[in-house]
Amino acid sequence: MKNYLLLKYLVAFLREYIFIFFTATIFLFILFTKSFSEENVFTINNVTVKGNIDLNFSREKYINKAFSNSFEILMNKILLSRDFTKVNNIKLKQIKSLINSFQILEESYRKDEYKAKIKIFYSDAKVKKFLRQKNISFSQPENISAIFFPVLIINNEIQNFSENFFYKHWTEIEIKNELINFILPLEDLEDISKIMEMKNRIEELDVDVLVNKYDIKSYVFALFDYQDKKLNIHVKTNFNNNKTNKNFLYEVENMNDGLVLNSIAKDLKFKITDLWKEESLINLLMPLSIRLQYQHSNLEDLDKLRNIFYKIGLIDSYILEEFNINNSFFKIYYYGNPKKLITELLKFGYQLKNDQGYWRLYLNE
Repeated sequence: MKNYLLLKYLVAFLREYIFIFFTATIFLFILFTKSFSEENVFTINNVTVKGNIDLNFSREKYINKAFSNSFEILMNKILLSRDFTKVNNIKLKQIKSLINSFQILEESYRKDEYKAKIKIFYSDAKVKKFLRQKNISFSQPENISAIFFPVLIINNEIQNFSENFFYKHWTEIEIKNELINFILPLEDLEDISKIMEMKNRIEELDVDVLVNKYDIKSYVFALFDYQDKKLNIHVKTNFNNNKTNKNFLYEVENMNDGLVLNSIAKDLKFKITDLWKEESLINLLMPLSIRLQYQHSNLEDLDKLRNIFYKIGLIDSYILEEFNINNSFFKIYYYGNPKKLITELLKFGYQLKNDQGYWRLYLNE
C-alpha cells in the first residue's frame, strides 16, 4: 500500500514537473518578442510587383519595390490621414530595418515579364518604436459595414438620389485599404420629408429612425448643403454605438464639375475612415501594465492565449511571471486603457475581470 501511495505521489510530481519544464521551454522563445510566423495587422499579404525583363533586370529591385509598396500599405492601414506626410520620406534602408522577414508566394518569368506576389512580415515592436519616435499614434481598426446616407441640397432644393452625385458615385470612389463597406439606402419620400423638416436643425435629426429599417447599426449620414459656391458637409456617424458629429467645408465653383466632386468625395471618404480609425487609436507614448491570472488545463490553452496576445495590436509585450499545473500569471504591457484591453480580449473569447484590483482572465463560455 505504501509503495502504491509513493508511486502515485511520484507520478503526480513528475506530471507537474514535466508540465512546468515543457512550458518553460516553450516560453523561453516568447517572453519578450512575438513570433512573426503568424499574421496580424503588421503582416502585409499579396504585395504584387511586375516589370519587363531586359538587360538591366534585377530581381532584388522588384523585391525592394515590394518592400516600399508594403510600407505604404501598412501606413495607410494604421495611421490617420493627417499623419501620412510624417512618414512619406522614409528611406528603403529604414523600411528594411522594420521588416522581420518576407515570403515569395508566387513568382514567374514569362514572355519577358517578371511577376511576383510577396508577403512581408513587419516587426510590430520596431514599427511601434519608429512611430513613437515620430510622436505618431496608430490604429488597429477592423473592417465594418455601415449605411451611407448622403443628402444633397443645392440652393435650398433637395436632390433626388438619381441627381445626387455622391449617391451615384460613392461606391465607385476607391481609397487605399478601405475599412468600411458602405451600403447605400433606398430612396424613401418619407425619409426625404423628415430631412427637409430638420434641414436647419440637422444636429437634432434622429438618424437612427432613417437607418433602422436596414438592420445595420453602424451608419454615416452626410448632409451636403451647397450655397454661394460653398459646399458645407455635416457628417453624423455611429460606429459600434459611438456617435460623432463633424462639419467640413469645400469651395466649389460649379456643382456640375465631376472632377472636383470626385476629389471632394475621395477626401471625405478618407475623413470618414479616420473617424472609424479614431475609435481604436493607440497612444504609444503612454504604456500601461497589468498582472493577470489565467487558469489553464493544458499546454494548448497557454499556446492559444499566446497567439491571442500576439494578435492584439495594443499589447506591446508580455512576460510569464509565474505558473504551475493549474494557473499562469502574466505581466502584460499595453497601450490605451483597461477598457480597450477588455474589449479586445472579448473579441477573441476571453473575459478579463477586475476583482478589487486583482485581474483574472477567463474563457468566455
